[in-house]
Amino acid sequence: MTMKEVKVDPMNTAFARVMEILTYVGLALMIAPGIAYILGGTGYVSVESAISHWDKPASEFWMSVKGIEIKGYSWFLSNLSYLDCLSIMGIVILAIAPLASIVAAAVKADSKYKVILLIAVIEFIVAIVRPLFMHVTGH
Repeated sequence: MTMKEVKVDPMNTAFARVMEILTYVGLALMIAPGIAYILGGTGYVSVESAISHWDKPASEFWMSVKGIEIKGYSWFLSNLSYLDCLSIMGIVILAIAPLASIVAAAVKADSKYKVILLIAVIEFIVAIVRPLFMHVTGH
C-alpha cells in the first residue's frame, strides 16, 4: 500500500484551526459554569425558577423570572459575574466561531475565494446584529 501525500490549502487549515480552538473555548465556557450553576452556584436566575418557567416563550420567561423585557444582548453581557450568564457566553462563542473561522480563511485565501468569503461574512454579521434592530426574541 502506498501512501499519498495530501496538500491542504492554508485557507482550509486556518478555518479548521480557528473553528477547533473556538469550539473548545465555547464548550468549556458553556459546560463548566453550567455545571457549577446547576450544583448551586450563583445564578442570575435561580435553577428552580428557570425550570418552572422553561416552557414559556422567551419574552414571558424573562418577565416571569426577572420582571424584565429582553432586548438585544446587553442583559447577559452586563451580568457575566453570574454563572448562567457566563455559560451563555460559551454559546455566543460557539455562534461566532464560523464567522471568525471564515475571516481567518479569508486572510489566507486566494483572491478567487475572497468574494465568496466576504459574502458569507456579511451574511453572518447581518444575522448577529438583526436582533438589535428588529424584535426577534424567539417563540
